[in-house]
Amino acid sequence: MTLAGGPNILAATVGGSLEVGYADLFAWVGALDNGFDLTMLQSANGRGNSDYLIAGPNTGIQSPKDLKGKKIGVAAHAQSKLRVGLYLERFGLSAKDIQFVVMNQRDTVGAALSSGQLDASIAADPDVAQWEHQYKVRPLEGRPWEQIPAATTTAGFFVTKAWAAKNPELAVRFVRAARAGAARYNAYSAEQKAGISLKYDKVDLFKLEKEVPGVIKRMDDANAAQSGPTDIAATNGWIAIAQKHGVVKKAIDITPLLYPTATADTL
Repeated sequence: MTLAGGPNILAATVGGSLEVGYADLFAWVGALDNGFDLTMLQSANGRGNSDYLIAGPNTGIQSPKDLKGKKIGVAAHAQSKLRVGLYLERFGLSAKDIQFVVMNQRDTVGAALSSGQLDASIAADPDVAQWEHQYKVRPLEGRPWEQIPAATTTAGFFVTKAWAAKNPELAVRFVRAARAGAARYNAYSAEQKAGISLKYDKVDLFKLEKEVPGVIKRMDDANAAQSGPTDIAATNGWIAIAQKHGVVKKAIDITPLLYPTATADTL
């Protein structure tokens, strides 16, 4: 079942419409704060390596320091805004120096930059590669994802504790499959991953490669899929950073909130 946004997915998991929900880390933290009884079965994603901060073609923005006073697009989920805020700090600015504009439809960002509706935006490949060719957008120095501590879990698979208690063998089988799938994906070449993207996401990177040479290699996000146990220290650190910047209310310790499969070295 496909739903829009981590909070909706986790609500459906608690409500019983889903057995396992895939959601971002901060959606889970927010759900816990709202009293939802959810545990993490397995980490799904790390920090990845595909997002950029891109400037519109007619803005005159040449470096991150030129972003002061500008309108910057971010995705609706909290980690997007946090990554951009930390990126700005890296270059001597703060979130107070710019105006955030939430873009619910990421495929409209390129046109918004071209028309001047936005001055800059966080965005990821293959969209960035396409918009460089189509709208002449400009990736700026540095990458927002670089602000996330290495080995951090940014998204995971979640279930209710009641479901986990009732289905312990199924939980283990699910995590084994998830880890095997992630390991297999990470071992694929960039071209093989492009084939998967074409088959399942209907994104034809082979066609785009002819217009923007190198885009297939740029999409090689081996660090995104996590095939092993959750790094608790790194993930707690990321939550603490989020709390410091007002993205989550509490800097919780996830240690007691993880199902044993999430931290097991082998299953």
